[in-house]
Amino acid sequence: MERQIVLVGRPNVGKSSLLNALLGYRRAIVWDEPGTTLDNVTEKVTWENENFSLTDSQGIFSEADEALLDKQIEGGDIFLFVVDAIAGPTPFDKWIASRLKMARKRVLLCLNKVEAKEAHPETDFSELGFEEVISVSAAHRFNLPALKAWLLSVLSSGGEAAEGLERVTAVTEGEAPLTVAIIGRPNTGKSTLMNRLCGAQVSRVSPQPLTTRDSVAFELDTPQGRVRLIDTAGIRRPRSTKSSIEVFSIQASTRMMRDADVVLLMIGSHEGVTDQDIRLLNLVVREGRPTAILLNFWDHLGSRERKSFLDGTEFKNYLENFHLLPISGIRGFNTEQILPLAHRIYRQAQKRVKTSRLNEIVDRIIGGNPPPNAGRHNFNILYASQVRVDPPTFVFFMNREANIPDSYRTYLSKQLRLKLGFKSQAIRVLFRGDKGRGQRDRA
Repeated sequence: MERQIVLVGRPNVGKSSLLNALLGYRRAIVWDEPGTTLDNVTEKVTWENENFSLTDSQGIFSEADEALLDKQIEGGDIFLFVVDAIAGPTPFDKWIASRLKMARKRVLLCLNKVEAKEAHPETDFSELGFEEVISVSAAHRFNLPALKAWLLSVLSSGGEAAEGLERVTAVTEGEAPLTVAIIGRPNTGKSTLMNRLCGAQVSRVSPQPLTTRDSVAFELDTPQGRVRLIDTAGIRRPRSTKSSIEVFSIQASTRMMRDADVVLLMIGSHEGVTDQDIRLLNLVVREGRPTAILLNFWDHLGSRERKSFLDGTEFKNYLENFHLLPISGIRGFNTEQILPLAHRIYRQAQKRVKTSRLNEIVDRIIGGNPPPNAGRHNFNILYASQVRVDPPTFVFFMNREANIPDSYRTYLSKQLRLKLGFKSQAIRVLFRGDKGRGQRDRA
């Protein structure tokens, strides 16, 4: 069973910085403000053939968070208890230490920020009662090799992990999971849907925008295969005023979307389709990601409103190229169809069309609407070939170089998508001409 390594401690002791330093890339948002991390951030890691999950947990503010701390302890096997070397040991650190020792699990006390002149020595933290202690600096990458060596030693020896624990991530052996990112405007119900699909409270739900800051990941098994779900921060329209934390959140959401195998775009159907929804849709099209559109809060609409939404919206032409699935994240309406749909459109994105069949279809497409007349520089499309998948990319070879009007490019793309069954998938259309022929004609 894959081990869970959890970073625990007070807010602003550097847990997120340490997570990013160990991973070697920015996964958690780092900001000098208590409570920046609102959800657990979990990443799967492989070091020297040791597979494990590394989790940055929400900071424990006070003893009122006892239930939250107990949940973090229950879900982990090995703990990095991160304390602030500048602040020194605090009474609250002693309280967290007592809860960790009660669990009888492997704990390494990590003194962070030791690069500062005012940092306390390790001996000052002996009152916390941990035999295994290491001084590190996440910001300066000091002593990280020693920390990694300790983790590998514990993992290879089996540590003292308990069996049968409820885990942040459900893991099975086998092929890589299908990565599915849930994106959308703030407060469209992404976190509620995430929790329902995962069958666990993995994302914080609140009517207040920007409750999700770091992208929250959860891995689970489905009848179609393993899935890694990612709940991203809501993305507001560009002209909105944003805090620095929100800017980082949006950047992380966009990066997760680009790396996903499938994107689920959440739209609040009770509010209608907005310009920002269309901007997000154009973004996933530009990135070539297979995308399904989830119409959340469908249960808030009456039958007449539903018909008006589907048939009367001014954005109908934008939406008709995508699979639309009306859902209710709160009530569970149609949510059992979401992950099978994600698998289906992912397989579609991997489809490769035989050249012979492709050219039969292209001949019919061109026959129904030939290329526009360009005078003495007319061109003919000789044949087409698919050169890659995900996104499906097609090259049209012509008898000469020519400037293809955007309208005709759009026509070819739309017809290929319809006739080849690439719904919910952006396709790429490229053109190659005979350069020598074009130069001879212009001579």
